[in-house]
Amino acid sequence: MTAEAEGKASTITRPVLPLTALIIVGAGVLILPLILGGYPLYLATEALCWAIAAAALDLLIGYAGLTPLGHIAMWGLGGYTAAVMIRAGVPLYLVLPAAALLSTAYSALTAPLALRAGGIFFMMITLAFAQMLQVVAEKWTAVTNGADGLTFKGGLSNVTLYLVTLSALALTLLFLTRLVKSPYGHALEAIRQNEGRARALGYPVFAYKYGAVLIGSAFIGLAGALGAYHRGIVAPSDLFWLQSAVLLIMVLFGGARSLWGPVIGAILYTVFQAIVSSQTSYWTALVGLLLMVLVLSGRGGLWSLLHRRRT
Repeated sequence: MTAEAEGKASTITRPVLPLTALIIVGAGVLILPLILGGYPLYLATEALCWAIAAAALDLLIGYAGLTPLGHIAMWGLGGYTAAVMIRAGVPLYLVLPAAALLSTAYSALTAPLALRAGGIFFMMITLAFAQMLQVVAEKWTAVTNGADGLTFKGGLSNVTLYLVTLSALALTLLFLTRLVKSPYGHALEAIRQNEGRARALGYPVFAYKYGAVLIGSAFIGLAGALGAYHRGIVAPSDLFWLQSAVLLIMVLFGGARSLWGPVIGAILYTVFQAIVSSQTSYWTALVGLLLMVLVLSGRGGLWSLLHRRRT
């Protein structure tokens, strides 16, 4: 084999080992909670719920070029849907699609106004609607039990719920990956890069963005339902705008425009918060420091750094 051929071969095979190692480590991390049980299993389930929501939010931020601040409304709606239906005796396999549908319906009504406004007004209008929903959750005590929230107990074991949540994450990533690689996903990319040119070429820009918001909302609602089922409680505090900021940090931490990046970001953020917050009350300052380091080292987040190491 010539030196040129050897160089080409090494270029082709170089990323394989790190990628394989990444897959093995990831599989080990996912299996470990099942072995340890107890709090590690609880924390892992919590992280997977946030990972579903973060991947869905990345569809809006990374691929549609939309940055909402009220996306926690869909999480909260999913949680309240789960609480009300589980307390009424409805099984989880019916609760999850109902939560996704209700969250989608909410966005179907509120998104047109936000999308028409565009830009920073899109952020602020979505935030305003989310805060209105939080007030409804606090005041509609007959349904939501007000500030005390709704407590309930599901019938699944911790191990079964973990496996259900892991399966939901896998299906979410499979669907979103196929979506962003489809002609629809390519159209979203064109709109994100140059909306004016996409509109001049005849793309129905509003329809594409509206569809992305609805799809993202469905999965965030699904994640919220799983999160509430996992915790056994949902309260108006779940709709507080700071929760939107947390989910946004997860996406930025892992890296937008990758789908897998936000998943990694959500898992690491959840574990980091649980460990560091038990040691110091200044853990949020450490999160800010980590974000600064990531921004200075590369805007693509952790996934971008891993990708550069592989290539």
